[in-house]
Amino acid sequence: MKKNQLLIAAAVVVLLIVGGVFVFIQNAQDNDEAENSQILEEEAITVSPEEVGLKLTTRNNQKEIKFSVSKLDDVQTIEWDFTYDADVPPEYRSEGGSGKVTQRFGSSEPVDVEGKSSYESEYREIGTCSSGRCRYDTGVEKVDFVLKMIKKDGKEYQVQDSLSLE
Repeated sequence: MKKNQLLIAAAVVVLLIVGGVFVFIQNAQDNDEAENSQILEEEAITVSPEEVGLKLTTRNNQKEIKFSVSKLDDVQTIEWDFTYDADVPPEYRSEGGSGKVTQRFGSSEPVDVEGKSSYESEYREIGTCSSGRCRYDTGVEKVDFVLKMIKKDGKEYQVQDSLSLE
């Protein structure tokens, strides 16, 4: 009987040790991923909009927006992101409610600009368009813009700007 109790106790101890090792390894991997993500975010060097010749432009009564950059001499790729707060459409509001929703659009993958001195995006709607019909967002006061660049030196650079629509 004591032999069975010893075997059970030994099995429990082994399971606790194996479980502890598993938890330790999992936490170490999560910490490594968090540190790597933080390092990548910290590595982006911030530059001013003037350094890359950034210009944000609207048209159609401030319902469409685009950007251009005129100083890309040593840049290999660019990515960008527009972000703004808009009114929640009436059909999606809860009874008596209102509020804002954050909208975002931008590049889906890096754009190769190596060898080019400038880049100009297409106009994009501040809203949504489908089947030739557009629904423009309302209540937009400001559009924030982030441009990420990888230069020939392999480093990541970032430019932030915003455009007031009031």
